Amino acid sequence: MASTTTARFARPWKLFLSAGLAVGLAAGTAHATPECPADIDGDGALTLFDFLEFQNLFDAGDLAADFDGDGDLTLFDFLEFQNQFDAGCDEAGAIETELAAITVSGYPFSSHVDAFNNGSQVRIAIDPGQFPSVAGVTADVYVVANKSQAEWDADPALMDVRGGGAQSIAFTAGTIQDNTFLLDGSTTLAGPAGDDIAGVYDLVVDLDGDGELSDGDLIDGRGDLGGFAIFKNLTALGPYATAPALDYAVSWPGIISSRDRQITVYPENIADLPPLPLIVISHGNGHQYVWYDFLQQHLASHGFVVMCNENDTQPGIETASTSTYLHTDAFLGSLDTIGGGVLQGQIDTSRIMWIGHSRGGEGVARAYTRVRDGLVTTENYDADDITLVSSIAPNNSLGSGNTEPGLVNYHLLWGSADGDISGAPSAGVSSFAIHDRAVGNRYSTYLHGADHNDFNCCGFNDFSGPPGTEIGRAEAQRVQEAVYLVLAKLHNEESIGGRMAAEYLWRQAESLESQSVSQTTVVVREYRETTDGDDFYIDDFQTNPAIDQSSSGGSVMFSVSNAAEVLQSDSDGSYSWTGSQPSNGMTRATSGDDSRGLVFDWTSDSFIEFSVIPGERDWTDDFFLSFRAAQGTRHPQTAAALGDLNFTVSLRDGAGTTSSINTGVYGGGVEEPYQRTGAGSGAGWQNEYETIRIRLSDFLVNGSGLDLGDIEAVRFDFGPSFGSAVGRLGLDDLYVNNNRAPLGIDFDIESVLPDIAAPGEEVSFLVEVKAKDGEALVGGSEVLRYRFDGGTFIDVPLVSMGEDLYEATIPAAACGDNPEFYLAAEGTASGEVVFPPTAPDDVFGYTVANQTFIADLDFETAVGWTFENIEITDGAWDRGVPAAWGRGDPNADFDGSGQCFLTDNDTTQSNSDVDGGPTILISPVYDLSSAPGAQLSYARWFTNDDLDVDSMDVEVSNNGGLSWTLIETTGDAAGWNKMTWNISDFVPLTSQMQFRFLVTDNPNDSVTEAGLDAFQIFTTSCP
Repeated sequence: MASTTTARFARPWKLFLSAGLAVGLAAGTAHATPECPADIDGDGALTLFDFLEFQNLFDAGDLAADFDGDGDLTLFDFLEFQNQFDAGCDEAGAIETELAAITVSGYPFSSHVDAFNNGSQVRIAIDPGQFPSVAGVTADVYVVANKSQAEWDADPALMDVRGGGAQSIAFTAGTIQDNTFLLDGSTTLAGPAGDDIAGVYDLVVDLDGDGELSDGDLIDGRGDLGGFAIFKNLTALGPYATAPALDYAVSWPGIISSRDRQITVYPENIADLPPLPLIVISHGNGHQYVWYDFLQQHLASHGFVVMCNENDTQPGIETASTSTYLHTDAFLGSLDTIGGGVLQGQIDTSRIMWIGHSRGGEGVARAYTRVRDGLVTTENYDADDITLVSSIAPNNSLGSGNTEPGLVNYHLLWGSADGDISGAPSAGVSSFAIHDRAVGNRYSTYLHGADHNDFNCCGFNDFSGPPGTEIGRAEAQRVQEAVYLVLAKLHNEESIGGRMAAEYLWRQAESLESQSVSQTTVVVREYRETTDGDDFYIDDFQTNPAIDQSSSGGSVMFSVSNAAEVLQSDSDGSYSWTGSQPSNGMTRATSGDDSRGLVFDWTSDSFIEFSVIPGERDWTDDFFLSFRAAQGTRHPQTAAALGDLNFTVSLRDGAGTTSSINTGVYGGGVEEPYQRTGAGSGAGWQNEYETIRIRLSDFLVNGSGLDLGDIEAVRFDFGPSFGSAVGRLGLDDLYVNNNRAPLGIDFDIESVLPDIAAPGEEVSFLVEVKAKDGEALVGGSEVLRYRFDGGTFIDVPLVSMGEDLYEATIPAAACGDNPEFYLAAEGTASGEVVFPPTAPDDVFGYTVANQTFIADLDFETAVGWTFENIEITDGAWDRGVPAAWGRGDPNADFDGSGQCFLTDNDTTQSNSDVDGGPTILISPVYDLSSAPGAQLSYARWFTNDDLDVDSMDVEVSNNGGLSWTLIETTGDAAGWNKMTWNISDFVPLTSQMQFRFLVTDNPNDSVTEAGLDAFQIFTTSCP
């Protein structure tokens, strides 16, 4: 049982001072924990050796001995250490660490991992330099069925699942190689029970042999995750038989009759199961909704309800996105009739996953953008219910600003031999551009030798790669089935196995791939946690474009050749290497995107070194060093040595101690580009970024002496002494993180925030605060932080309204004040998360003043407003309740009154938009001659699906319409946007003020819609 450890020696520091003893560990190798600083040797017990180590640290002048925290080493540090030793460390307990491992080909010799395929060998690896308590001890090692921390606290008894009892292992005082042992029977450990995909186990080293988890024992898996997991064949069907597929039509506003069919597959015993997550699949152009039965059957057999819908792809991406969000709504709103009501009450509407293919692939991402930004209205779910969006070889037609995954979990699946969405720069389509816009947890699976239709059952073969590299539909679908099962279990369930399956999304495929997937199939993976967490980005390459400074502000030194920070866009329409375009082969950024990275090459030993800024050098609570890299397409140094690239990564601490790891030891290097020809001369296709994640504990192995509490620099060494002799690389997203699985907290402000508030009145709004992916909110941590006119922010608790909804209230302020505010909440794993993510540097705000309205119109009436149409063939301005066809038009008015001004608000048919023009909406004349400082405010809506020159212009006249001055020109914009202007910034104020709103589709080749609401003219004042 856990017990209190107390000191057993009375004040031996007096003896040390007089005798000058110098025994124990070398100074600087202490491993005290924050929970028990007096346990300096880190063995889980307070003994004489802790005094010896303290003496060594003190004699060496090491501030680790500064126990009173005054920055000097004095007698008082001895007194404070003695006090802490005498007090003991309450509930010292077992030591939580990673133990389950695989062996690797070089330093650190073993890699601690979570995921093993069924039948794999599992090893235990312990570095006695980090855990000296094991040295020379023969201990009992237990493989125990996974228990939560609460279950361990309630029942510490050890029961080995292998049948023969604990395994006796003799640990030595040597290296980690000397203390790496095969776990007996690991190849026969059971896989999952129930509908999970893994059997999860905890691994315990019982040092005292008492048969219980007690003080000083080592455990891998006491926390939220298990120690290790044995995964089933992820391509095999799950435990549930599936019912016959339901193929039916739905009737729902906005769904056209020619695209109204759905087919749904679900577990046969669904009535006996709790409500299940929903997965929606939207097909591509020319595809059929019945072409994904293989994937439906696979996922449904593992406990999901999977619906495929007919997709209206022919007109374009916008209609495809409309199909996804409307069919999802229709499905959830028709559960009482689908299959006779068999699914009624059996769907968890808070866990919805969208998958789309081709036009449907961009469509699902665009649909999420529209739902999230309030561009459309849904009845039965909202954006927070979408747990993940995945695009299979998507178009990128709408581009930046329109198809924006934002903070939703986002995944991309794509084949390198795709003959449709090829990714060639001249095609103007790059699926990776959508991926790089995602700022939440994001993943990509890039599959060598797969074509566009390998990911459905029946599309034609458009393989466009080198002969002999085609993997075929069956193999591509095995990869597809495995990755979607992992994503569904990770983001749509709360099972521990699902969370531990994240390694299938980031470990190199050479190290971990599902059973049944061929070992020769090349799978390139990217993985990056959400950027709104508390990870420390050493360099994201988005700011500080000077290559000698990182985005975090640290210096960057290098000796590699041709180093440049570039926009990751191959802009000349060809992958041919010309020597004049550093971003050759990169298709991560298209028009409007800002994805940047570093490129460089080498032909001899050379390096790049990133210094770590003060204040961010303590990495003791972090877990991984992560970065992504890609070989340069058709570059001479790539062509000179085709194959995976390897190099060496080093950490250096403030004392100059360095520890280095070669990237190749983990099973593969940076992948050789797929040798596809076309798009210019030469061979090699687009840059294939893949993620490399190194556990920080790996840098400590075998007494490296590295101090993770003071990391001064990260260094990359290239060349024959450090890996591949020559090479060309792109590098991006260098950061450290402290999460083992994607976690996070989402904020969603549900109310319209004011621009101006009245003096003496509180400002209240609703906000949704929601933990995701196994994260939990720390109760009472949800706060609003505000201040008036600078100064210190003041915390005000959010008031829970139930169902993740909270009310935030800012106290009344005085006239002339300028309140600023942001939101914060604490996660059990992520720590504090703020919104906006960059707060307090960026915050929300408003002004406090008295408003006098000259006009305040909600357009329930509109006296004096007129129209003028010039060469308009369809789509003129009108006033009414939005028809909400979901084709770029508003789903509702802005202010909730019901009516607004709209273009082509045709309630009889959906093919409505502006054709020609302009169509002009003109206000009455207003007398503002006695209203100095008058401001204009309005809410506008404007969409233009192909992002061409069509626009919505706002103009002002001060002479009753004889001449006009432009206030703003708007291209495609997301949703209702409220705009406020000082009118005198444009023209002098007179008694003949008039305003007009012009909308054009000329040439007539776009879907163009506009709206106007909440028109106000007002003055502000303070007494």
